[in-house]
Amino acid sequence: MKAWVFLVHSSLLQIGWLFALRETRGLTRFVPMILYALLGLGSTVLLSRSLERIPMSTAYAVWTAISVGGTAVVDMFVLREPGSLRLVYILLILAATAGLKLSEVPR
Repeated sequence: MKAWVFLVHSSLLQIGWLFALRETRGLTRFVPMILYALLGLGSTVLLSRSLERIPMSTAYAVWTAISVGGTAVVDMFVLREPGSLRLVYILLILAATAGLKLSEVPR
């Protein structure tokens, strides 16, 4: 269970990492660059810890799905980007990810 907590937190940090990257404006703003580095390092460390217990393909799929879904939500609700149909596809990604978890063979 702890590995899944690491994985979810890693994905959330990844969302912040991408948002911080956008805010660096081509790596020209110092504070967002520091945030970018810290979030990226944190995401990587937590992803690495999750891989101790979760199969790599499953962990990567879940990590990617949460990261993609989260960045799309940030796009739509924080940055005010249009995305009505995007929500449907995000739900499909999350459903497929849940299917991977449900089909996982216990170790």
